[in-house]
Amino acid sequence: MVLSSSPPSGFRDFLPRNLELRQKVSQTISRIYRSFGFEPIETSALENLEVLTGKGGGENEKLIFKVLKRGEKLTEALAKSEELADLGLRFDLTLPLARFYAAHQNDLPKPFKAFHIAPVWRAERAQKGRYREFTQCDLDIIGSNSWACELEIISAILKVFEALKIEGMTVFLNDRSLVYQALEQAGIPEDKRASACILIDKLDKIPREKINQELSILAGEKASQAVQSLLMDNSENRYAEVSPSSYAHLKEISSSISRLNKNAHIEITPSLMRGFDYYTGPVFEFRHPKLSGSLGGGGRYDRLLEKFGVSSIAACGGSIGFERLILLLEELGHSDETPGPKFFIAVFSEEMLSQTLELSSKLRNLGQSVDLYPGAAKLKNQFKYADQKKARYALILGPDEAKQNQIRIKDLKTGIESLADFESLVKLPD
Repeated sequence: MVLSSSPPSGFRDFLPRNLELRQKVSQTISRIYRSFGFEPIETSALENLEVLTGKGGGENEKLIFKVLKRGEKLTEALAKSEELADLGLRFDLTLPLARFYAAHQNDLPKPFKAFHIAPVWRAERAQKGRYREFTQCDLDIIGSNSWACELEIISAILKVFEALKIEGMTVFLNDRSLVYQALEQAGIPEDKRASACILIDKLDKIPREKINQELSILAGEKASQAVQSLLMDNSENRYAEVSPSSYAHLKEISSSISRLNKNAHIEITPSLMRGFDYYTGPVFEFRHPKLSGSLGGGGRYDRLLEKFGVSSIAACGGSIGFERLILLLEELGHSDETPGPKFFIAVFSEEMLSQTLELSSKLRNLGQSVDLYPGAAKLKNQFKYADQKKARYALILGPDEAKQNQIRIKDLKTGIESLADFESLVKLPD
């Protein structure tokens, strides 16, 4: 039986040319996050299942990749018809961050500004731009209830898009506390408001008629119509009447983002929910006209850490959807132009291998990038390899060159060959 060489559905392999772009973009994000004072952290890929469930993860909790108990614990669970899993792969980076902060808060500055770039996993249907394994680029501020946190996070993410030369971004803004006030005025019972938010959040995924139908089933026709008027028609005038003070605060955040980010387009959007139940205040999303969904988003989650025994602490965070960002860069025609090694050294023969290794070592010790062909082969094949690796110069050290203390150089851009000593070699331009 011949095994399939394809990775599982929703998972991918990356060729070197694809990985170069991903690494370059990741480095840009890290650099800009650091420039705003955010510090890097890392958390475990696996979390105890109780960390990932019942903590505001919303519908994503249904998409957890669960890990079975092992040994006697699994046998016992099977016998008692209990939950067979005790661990799960993280489906986002915010819940692990909350657990991380609860565990290490005494060793962290207050407030704490963190960023986390790492893979997450969701057992959902794979499609273009959405995978079962994907990377998120989070940044969070824990320990401050100032709306300056929202400004810092949104500004940092906008600065990433600017550095990557992405134009035409729109920031959609809303406030979950204002949403809950609107739902209360519409007559939605408190225990059904989170479900109503989940329905409204699907406006860009399923027909509005279907959402209206489900809202009517959830809370009745009258309440459904009120919700449509307050939240789904995106009427700022009606929305502002719900709570003038809360709306004024939202407008203040919006105008401040515009002042700090001259090219940013801001829209207050009453129907913006974000899918997680843990959001308690302002929420935001970044969108580009070339993509149907968002490029990232976030919001304030002031009560999430209570689940881990940390009370009275505010938190706010945002994230860039890395896979969708890469997809957008590719569609915009951006490509990685990372050069290959400066020098490719061909192996003339097995007899010359020792001296060739010495040459490569001397160049590397001087900080030069050198790709040495692994073993001897026909020079034609070695030069083909050099072209594939996008090397700048090819070097050959044969017996005749060695006797003259010379190295044969081929400029792979021009095709011109020449002889040079070692000192001249290291002075060649990149």
